[in-house]
Amino acid sequence: MYFDLAEVACWLYTGERQTSVIRSKGVQTLLKQDLGYFDNYAGNGAHVSQISNDILSVHSALSEKVLAKWK
Repeated sequence: MYFDLAEVACWLYTGERQTSVIRSKGVQTLLKQDLGYFDNYAGNGAHVSQISNDILSVHSALSEKVLAKWK
């Protein structure tokens, strides 16, 4: 029982770390863009919203895998 709980905790921690790394790399990539990129393509915030949704999808997928294993 305790081993299972520790395993789930480790997987949840790993999922949080992976989500954090993906989010950090996404922000770094956006910050490396030319200023004109934001004027032409990312002015309405659609890219930021899409990146946020993608990161949440990754986090949800990792959490679902862990929770499915726990049941």
